[in-house]
Amino acid sequence: MKDIRPKQIFRIIVFALFAQVGFSQNYPSFDKYWEPITESFQKENYYQAYELISQALKYQKMTDTLHHLAAESAFKLNAFGKSEMHIRQILNNPYGERHQELYKIFAETMMYTGRYGEASNAYKTYLPMTTEGTPEHELISQRIQQTSWAKENNNNKNPLVKTHKVETGINTIDNEFGAFVHNSSLYYSGLRKNSQTKKSKEQYLSKLYKVDQKSGDPMPLDSGLIDNAFSGGNPSFSKDHSKFLYTVCQQLENSTQLQCKVYMKTYNNGKWSVGKMLPEQINLSGYSSTQATIVEDGELYKIYYSSNRPGGKGGYDIWSSLIEDDGSCSIPENLEYLNTMGDEHSPFYSPKSKSLFFSSNFHFGFGGLDVFKYSWKGSDSLKVMNLGRSVNSSYDEYCYSPNFDESISYLSSNRPGSNYLDQNLQACCYDIYKVSSTPRSVDLIVTILDAYDSLEVSGSTISLIDITDRDTLVSVVSMPEKSMHTFTLIEDHKYKIIATKNNYIGDSLLISTMDLYSFDPIKRNLYITQGKQLDISTFEKTTNFTLKGVTIQVWDIDRNLLVSQTSNVDTNQFNFNIYKGRNYKLIASKPKYEPDTLLLLASKISLENPVQRKMFLELSAIAELRRLLPIRLFFDNDMPNPKSEADTTDVLFSKIYNEYSAKKGVYMYQFADVLRGSERTKAILEIDTFFDKNVKLNGDKLLIFLDKLSIIMEEGHSIDIFLKGFASPRAKSEYNQHLSARRVASIRNEFDYYRSGVFHNYIVNENLKIKEIPFGESQSTYGVSDNIEDTRNSIYNLKAAYERRVEILEILKGVDDGK
Repeated sequence: MKDIRPKQIFRIIVFALFAQVGFSQNYPSFDKYWEPITESFQKENYYQAYELISQALKYQKMTDTLHHLAAESAFKLNAFGKSEMHIRQILNNPYGERHQELYKIFAETMMYTGRYGEASNAYKTYLPMTTEGTPEHELISQRIQQTSWAKENNNNKNPLVKTHKVETGINTIDNEFGAFVHNSSLYYSGLRKNSQTKKSKEQYLSKLYKVDQKSGDPMPLDSGLIDNAFSGGNPSFSKDHSKFLYTVCQQLENSTQLQCKVYMKTYNNGKWSVGKMLPEQINLSGYSSTQATIVEDGELYKIYYSSNRPGGKGGYDIWSSLIEDDGSCSIPENLEYLNTMGDEHSPFYSPKSKSLFFSSNFHFGFGGLDVFKYSWKGSDSLKVMNLGRSVNSSYDEYCYSPNFDESISYLSSNRPGSNYLDQNLQACCYDIYKVSSTPRSVDLIVTILDAYDSLEVSGSTISLIDITDRDTLVSVVSMPEKSMHTFTLIEDHKYKIIATKNNYIGDSLLISTMDLYSFDPIKRNLYITQGKQLDISTFEKTTNFTLKGVTIQVWDIDRNLLVSQTSNVDTNQFNFNIYKGRNYKLIASKPKYEPDTLLLLASKISLENPVQRKMFLELSAIAELRRLLPIRLFFDNDMPNPKSEADTTDVLFSKIYNEYSAKKGVYMYQFADVLRGSERTKAILEIDTFFDKNVKLNGDKLLIFLDKLSIIMEEGHSIDIFLKGFASPRAKSEYNQHLSARRVASIRNEFDYYRSGVFHNYIVNENLKIKEIPFGESQSTYGVSDNIEDTRNSIYNLKAAYERRVEILEILKGVDDGK
């Protein structure tokens, strides 16, 4: 794009770089001025041109033309006050009406001085003079929109961002630029007079400086980094200090124009190498490459730089290229997503925010070069964003470079307040400014809740720790009567929040304020888990006596984790710590005892504290007996001792139950003979099952029961056994009571005579008690026939057969022996 100020960035910093000072000469007549004025314009030596025009104006000839040329020269020199003065002399007279292009210079002058209303009117006046579809027309149309944007955003200053000129002796009446922080030192470039040139033709060279970042005190540069002949600017170090990039500019012959190239030095074995110009891929012949910055890109290095090489979108574009240690580079990539038809300069990459900062005179700004950023993360990622009025002015801002955390940045600007090289002309120069960014803050509202039921919990302590670089305790807050607290967090930090409370498991969480999309309050909950006391008492199951010597395991069911195991030899009391909201399984065990298991479900114990439970363990031998129960011993009709009115008998059950078992066929015939088909088959099958699975099986179980009981008695235990007798309702109730008692007695006889009376002494000594509880017909099931004439149903029907029985239903253990 052919801007009204071509090659802008170089004229910005070097109208005096190679400009001749003290050149002006008084000519004897007005006519003698035209040739040197024309020659100065051709060489773009606008300082000389303006001085000659100022002298020529004294002759009061061709003043309109001279004011036009003076306005253009002053504008090129940033002498906007002088430019405005000359334009206003002619803008509204006949000369101005013939030279409408003056409105463009006037519009740009108004834009640079922040008078956006006048700038907009002037642009609109000039727009019809351009041809639609041309770059000039596009530029002016964009400028009209830009004035509206600038007016709308001009007062939108960020109170957390302050920009002020560095006042520690860095800035002079010459140009200072390219400041950046490296290893806590501030490096920058400055234009200084070349002491080797003649006074009549003084030139300026770019020099490199290093100062203490805080005090501004000069510091020596690294040995070998520069020599006496060094003339370079825009310094940039790699983070590991192994590479140093800088720009060297040469004046084109017979012109004030410059052509710049990027150079690199490497640091090896404690020494800096000789500077080497980067290859053709970067420094394309015939074009300028400048303002390079170097960053780490994985295991490689990448440089960003500005160049007016062909293939770009406008004047100067920003390019990137990978670079090797030997200086070889990849094919440059044009950053089309941020370049424009205008000029983009001074790229600087910040790893913290993954942002590329740069300056542009085409993106919507406040005038001149503004600083922008393009980020690869965050809420404004993949967008070109103006840094705003707190950083940018209507003048030029460029060479923006933040420190590692972006809290401090530096830039160069010619805004009002910068030093003038020429006080009369009020032109030049660029000084270094410091941008201090107070990070924005955001409220964090923390609520402490119960981890199980999410109810608010008071009485906790919250610790806030900044873990951005290293763990730093920011705040500790105790809340004896509250469950909520608000902290103030700083953007672009990482924090850890920890909640604690006595007898609770604390909670913590990480919070990042990096790349916040919104600064609305952040709300977070911490869930703490209440500790509970669990009290367990252990007892012997059959006696309810205390049981010592027990081991209890406590398992966390949800995590399948054994959380505690305790054995108590001298007591039956146990104490454990458990936590609300968790499900537990308790297992109590002791040698020779069956373990007991207890489930504690979170939903059942949430309101209990302490949680108190009892556990009961049973001797393994007794448990084995109990697993045989109930034993149902079945009798034939009116057995034993048919038609007897006695309550006792000498008959042993074992002597009659085999006879009963042998009558299976009789029962099948007597009951099923009258049936036919499937009813008969079903009845026979049910009778067969009854005799096999009830009569015979339970008789066999009795023998096993007696055998195991003898072992238990031999170990010295005391046992109570409960027998219950039944009878069918075929006879009268009183008779059935006697019959039921005889049946119980036949079972008791088994205990008396088993294995030649093995239980006799135990029974006599009452270590073994057989308790007889005859229930008789009154306990019979509904629907059993009591018709004595109906033998088929009152004797051979399985409903009646099932009622003729004695049950061993329960055993109880005597006094615990403590074993």
